[in-house]
Amino acid sequence: MNKHFQCAAALFTALLCTTAEARKGEAPYSIGMSTKSELAIPETVLAAIDAAALRASDDAKLQRSDIAHAKRLAIAEERVVALSPASSGQWQLLADGDLLWRIRVSVPGATDLHLGFGTGILPAGASLWVIGAGDYYEGPYTDADATPLWIPMVPGDQATIELHLPAGSPINDQLIELTSVGAGFRDVFNAPSKVGQPGASGACNINVVCPLGQPYTDEDRALAYYEFRADDDGFTYICTATLLNDVPADRKNFVLTAAHCLSSQTEAASMRLYWNYQSTDCVITTGWSFGQNQTGASLRATRADADFSLVELNQAPDPAWNLFHAGWDAENIAPTSSIGLHHPRGDVAKVDNSPSAPRTTNNCIGTGGVSSNTHWLTGPYDQGTTEGGSSGSGLWIPSSDASGRGRRLIGVLSGGTAACFGANPDNGVDCYGKFSAAWDGPSPSSRLRDWLDPGATATTTVAGVNHVASTTTPIDPALATRVAAERDARPMRNTGRGSGRHPSPYNPALRTN
Repeated sequence: MNKHFQCAAALFTALLCTTAEARKGEAPYSIGMSTKSELAIPETVLAAIDAAALRASDDAKLQRSDIAHAKRLAIAEERVVALSPASSGQWQLLADGDLLWRIRVSVPGATDLHLGFGTGILPAGASLWVIGAGDYYEGPYTDADATPLWIPMVPGDQATIELHLPAGSPINDQLIELTSVGAGFRDVFNAPSKVGQPGASGACNINVVCPLGQPYTDEDRALAYYEFRADDDGFTYICTATLLNDVPADRKNFVLTAAHCLSSQTEAASMRLYWNYQSTDCVITTGWSFGQNQTGASLRATRADADFSLVELNQAPDPAWNLFHAGWDAENIAPTSSIGLHHPRGDVAKVDNSPSAPRTTNNCIGTGGVSSNTHWLTGPYDQGTTEGGSSGSGLWIPSSDASGRGRRLIGVLSGGTAACFGANPDNGVDCYGKFSAAWDGPSPSSRLRDWLDPGATATTTVAGVNHVASTTTPIDPALATRVAAERDARPMRNTGRGSGRHPSPYNPALRTN
């Protein structure tokens, strides 16, 4: 490598050491084995689901055009379990003395599975994976990942959990325990390639790479599609969120979404966020990936009437993802038109345009009791629309706005009646909780300003910044891509897994009390 490339690589390596990385690291032992039938994996079969019936029930709420409705989207029905290495599954003693625990869970009829480990710990040296259909896996997770630990979805109706422990590790009831299995019923994992099928967004939606979205290539890098487990009914829902800048521009990892999506610490902890989930083509949905994901956040502030929640991510996103901390505006000034960036129905990022100025209104979905003037009313749209799953997404001042405040977020989607009418948006409208209404409140836990302006400077509008701060010698994007590609191509650490050695079966003497 030349000197310039070496310096860039060193910088990226240093940054990555303290941040979250896509969990497609070293492959699980099972995938690397020379023969996967080496030992049967015990299976726990949970109650089946009727995916079509669950879709129909939830869609009935979202397809009404006579009443404004919230636009979070249910995607999985929960099964409560208690499966731990100390009491279930099967252990193997490997040839090198390491321990391997595996168990398979299945929900007949499920399109994908969402696993939550609610209690226990991963001891030092441990590695945890979840493997779905087609050897798709998430992991490894380590002792740096505390419970509750929610794993990004894996495809199929079966998932294999694999835990690897160093030689001499005790097997006791303090090890991590699987407590929740979300049985997916929308096939979200495969929806982008199934246009017109359940889970794909309506035909009038517009990919962010299309001309309408071109002025917002920074802002769409702040956009996250996320899943979470709801406290009220245990279902897994999807919404949209936005990574925000703050006044000091210190790149704290604040993410803004809607309170009707999530409003508690347990819900925030269950967040699984997916970044840069976009099509690379305007017309055909292609080139998308769920690979840039992370899990877990802490609730900082929430309020129902303005319908906002601010969370802080448990870990910083990987710098190689090239994310953006979006700008915002709390001055309560309506632009002449507005832009929306969102993930409808779990689809890739979309953009919409409302050609008229947003109007002040009340909360149209009825959360937060009696409130006045807390929302912006937008629509009808002339390009694109919003759907279930768009809740929590941002309303933006257009890039062409004469005020000079363009490309700044001014609202968070609550819901409405807007939808697709074939290839065109209908005549429905939406309401967005005002950023200005969320700015102030009775306490730091119910307002934004304490978190986004910690120095109390009275600043009410800021521009966005890249997640990776600029350096004295800027890193060329093409060079950054080469660095990331070289990192991903490095050989995996050799732990003896998949080497053809034959592990011994479970030895009851290994168990400790």
